[in-house]
Amino acid sequence: MRNYNERPLESGIYARLWEVRISGVDRQNAIVALRQAERLVSAFLWVKEKLAGVGHVFLKPSLKP
Repeated sequence: MRNYNERPLESGIYARLWEVRISGVDRQNAIVALRQAERLVSAFLWVKEKLAGVGHVFLKPSLKP
């Protein structure tokens, strides 16, 4: 996951967005799309970690009836 101490506007793709010659509206749309993608990936990773945490319960043969 992304390091939350990192300032997103100064890193990688966000910095490139400020360098590219595009209109302000297009730039804002791109930033919003990036933030939505980051939230989606964070949600997928959270679900993956939660499933990995309880997944071992379903794999134990001793719990089968």
